[in-house]
Amino acid sequence: MSGKKILKVMPSRMTLQQMKAKAKGAKKGYDLLKKKADAIKSFLQKILRKILAVKERVGRLTQQAGVLHTKAICFAGEFNNQVIQSTPSEAAFKVSASEGNIAGVKIPIFERAGSDVESVQLVGLSAGGQQVAHCRKAYYAVMKDLVDLASLKTQLVVLDDAFKVTNRRVNALDYVVMPRIHNTIKYIQDELDELEREEFSRLKKVKDVLEEKAREQDKALQESMKSGNKAAAKPSEQQSMIKQKTNEFGDLAGLGDIM
Repeated sequence: MSGKKILKVMPSRMTLQQMKAKAKGAKKGYDLLKKKADAIKSFLQKILRKILAVKERVGRLTQQAGVLHTKAICFAGEFNNQVIQSTPSEAAFKVSASEGNIAGVKIPIFERAGSDVESVQLVGLSAGGQQVAHCRKAYYAVMKDLVDLASLKTQLVVLDDAFKVTNRRVNALDYVVMPRIHNTIKYIQDELDELEREEFSRLKKVKDVLEEKAREQDKALQESMKSGNKAAAKPSEQQSMIKQKTNEFGDLAGLGDIM
């Protein structure tokens, strides 16, 4: 395992089971984060397409609103100061903020709040009133698209940051955490296999020693049994010699009686 990074653990069966559980959890986390990153990436692409479309529309509407503003000035004269002075206390255009959820990421959503409020304007009463109303509606449409564009750009920034963080976590799991866990599992398995081989060699050595002792004991027992048989044979020979001598003396005694 030299050159490979592993976790500092004690090789044992329990540790091996824990490492396998960690590997399973890391794989599950990797799959979930990968799906989250893919979902965020897909939504980012949709937002980019929407931003391009809204930008084109804002540019076109702004140009049209500028043309209508020029026409209104031509018919009604310079009325910018009059509009500023006649601004009501309550805003005619309100924006509300809410939160959305994309793959577990909270994103801000800006929307037009309430309905259109038609404020009473004194501009254009003498001349050019219709042109002033068209100019107002054109800039009102531009404001709606600007709110949508601000919402989309804010969502783009938030999701881009979330995508970078998620992608870093996916890469960390894929290239650091999971390989280290797998290397640790292989290290534990190699150590356990080595311990098993050592235990097998030790048991084999013990068996050989026990068998050698058993052979020595059997040999000693056989030798003791042979020596015991020889000792038992000697008294029987002595008894047969005494019996033979007795018979010889008996024969001599019989010859004496005859004589």
